[in-house]
Amino acid sequence: MIRSLLILFVPLKAWEKIADQSWNVLLVFLSVCPLMVASCAFEGWAMIQFGAEKGGLGRITRLESNQIITFEIIQVGLGLFLLFFGAKFIQWSCQGFHTVTTYKQAFTLTAYALSPLFWLRFLDGIPQIPSWLCWGMGALGTLIALYHGVALIIQPNTSVGFGMYLVSSMTLISISGLCHYLALGIAYEKFNIRPWVGHLFLPG
Repeated sequence: MIRSLLILFVPLKAWEKIADQSWNVLLVFLSVCPLMVASCAFEGWAMIQFGAEKGGLGRITRLESNQIITFEIIQVGLGLFLLFFGAKFIQWSCQGFHTVTTYKQAFTLTAYALSPLFWLRFLDGIPQIPSWLCWGMGALGTLIALYHGVALIIQPNTSVGFGMYLVSSMTLISISGLCHYLALGIAYEKFNIRPWVGHLFLPG
């Protein structure tokens, strides 16, 4: 978690340390997963304690505890999807630039580049701060992180480096934005997921 925090403040130095480590996918996942889970847990606790902003107009609403728990479980599930599928998509994109990239490289880049989104989720639990503003600040942090991460982790040729950065950025930002939209839609019951999860978490 320390390296993921450094990504926010000194991204270049953080990526240099990450590039020097010889961690496999499991170790990288174990270093980032606690942050993802902790941010969801804090967000859920804050939503239960203080309510949730709804509609983007500063209106605070109270959600059922089971509804919030379901929301955060789905958040974790979407986060895992974002980590593993996003990494695979990054690997495919890099190979499209004729750059040999292992899944380990792609996952390392994805996991640490997404850490700003996970850190900003702690603010998302404060109802006075719009959820999409938190996501937007996290997405900006991801864009900044990827700028150095692509160069130091993937190490592409200079002729394709910037293009690879753009594709990686659009990929992760698009997928994370879609995941955030789905999670909010489920939280505020814009999407009916009862046929899928029954009454396991949602109140009757």
